[in-house]
Amino acid sequence: MFDDVQRIWETVIAVILAAMGGLARLLSLKDEKRLRWSLILSELFVSGFAGLMVLMLIRATGVTGDWIGLVCGMAGWIGPKILDLLIKPAKKAIGLGKDDTGKEE
Repeated sequence: MFDDVQRIWETVIAVILAAMGGLARLLSLKDEKRLRWSLILSELFVSGFAGLMVLMLIRATGVTGDWIGLVCGMAGWIGPKILDLLIKPAKKAIGLGKDDTGKEE
């Protein structure tokens, strides 16, 4: 039971750190005056999602502790680009990385 609660809190903290990373990147852009709530909310969502995906990946590799927060925060900063990087290995893992002839795309 305790492990489940710890895992849930670890996930919540990782997603929050990723969202903060995305927001930090957004605020560091030169056009801060043009920030709209829709842009801020979409950045928080995409960064949080990217952090969650990276959390799942690094849990599968056995990474624990402070490294989880660091990697998820950086994934949030990178945002959609990290999702683009994760597409190819994810497709390969589930067998979708091949064309009709069986060659890798």
